[in-house]
Amino acid sequence: MKTQTIKAIFTNLLFSIGVILMVIGFIRGTFTLVNSLMFDKYPLNNYEETKCDSGLPVRAIPLEKGLLEESSLTEEQKQANKQSCINSLEHARKVKQVADITYSFSF
Repeated sequence: MKTQTIKAIFTNLLFSIGVILMVIGFIRGTFTLVNSLMFDKYPLNNYEETKCDSGLPVRAIPLEKGLLEESSLTEEQKQANKQSCINSLEHARKVKQVADITYSFSF
């Protein structure tokens, strides 16, 4: 093969890969922009969205005598658990939004 042919193949290959990455980045960026503008809260995966609705504690609360059963939780403790779950969801939304934005720009 001639040197010119090898240069042309290499240049066209790099150009094609660059165009593909730009298209993927544009699609991801559009997806992130639409999610940010159309929804009140940035959407998470379905299982993450509904984890606070089950009424169960997000994690077991260890005590000296073993795990605390839900029936023995007071109403204040249940509200505190639900509030901490909601706070963790809001934090997860922000983290996912930032991760999506950086992923889109990096492409």
